[in-house]
Amino acid sequence: MKKVKALGIKAPNTSIMADNILKNGSEDELIIIVNEGSEGGLENVAKKHGLKLETEKSGKETVENQGFSGNRTKGSIVVVRMSRKEMEELDVTGETCPGPIIIVGDKLGSMQTGERLKVKNKSIESIEDIAVSIADMGGKVIEKGTEGDKNYIVIEKSEIAASGSVDAVKRDKVLVVQSNGIGNAERAYATFIFSKAALSMGKEVTIFLLMDGASIARKGNAETVKHPAFDRLSKLMAEVIDKGVKVYVCELSAEFRGIKPENLVEGTKIAGAATYITLLSDPTYAIVNF
Repeated sequence: MKKVKALGIKAPNTSIMADNILKNGSEDELIIIVNEGSEGGLENVAKKHGLKLETEKSGKETVENQGFSGNRTKGSIVVVRMSRKEMEELDVTGETCPGPIIIVGDKLGSMQTGERLKVKNKSIESIEDIAVSIADMGGKVIEKGTEGDKNYIVIEKSEIAASGSVDAVKRDKVLVVQSNGIGNAERAYATFIFSKAALSMGKEVTIFLLMDGASIARKGNAETVKHPAFDRLSKLMAEVIDKGVKVYVCELSAEFRGIKPENLVEGTKIAGAATYITLLSDPTYAIVNF
């Protein structure tokens, strides 16, 4: 909570001051003490930041000014309290991807700037998937944590910043999308060979395995694939993971194939539709499909 005495400051300066305090701070509650008549416009500031506003006259009198005649003008003090509205909670446990991000997105779209939403899920992967995409959906992550057997994220609605020109963005990252799996050995090998090439060029690489591509991440599968001119597929995959390549496995594709997180090769990770779409939408990525 932040408490500010603004006696003698007139409207609209009181509103400008309150807006700046809320923009630059992380307070859930702001109390401003003003002269009666100077509280005009504070209601709009509260609405802008998703806060509820309460005003109360203190009953005290204060000297506002002294005229040339020596007479003093007195007025009441008004205490203005802006506080965070009660945070709504959403439990998306059990929702199949892309269900959680759709539910959160719909809710976020109906919220006012500054309002907060707490999203819970037993799946940490689902929570992280939501966190990845929040900035593009007009929100920001305030807090992450666990409560009992569930993970949670607190999101605050914010304004979506205007994006710059794609032409001016340097593509220094590569997204390799693999949808064929071990059934097409050539494409499976190309996924990791091209990744190694991109790494050698100083690029940041991310691999997304979806549809049959998810089969590559199942323990033991890549070990069965051997090209005459290269090491086993499992060794190539381990090499790029060791070099820092992120390997995501589509949640829905994994579920279709009965692949659980515990069935995955070390260094690979389940991710949802929001993560995939966010990666595709990032203009700094060059996208390669296999």
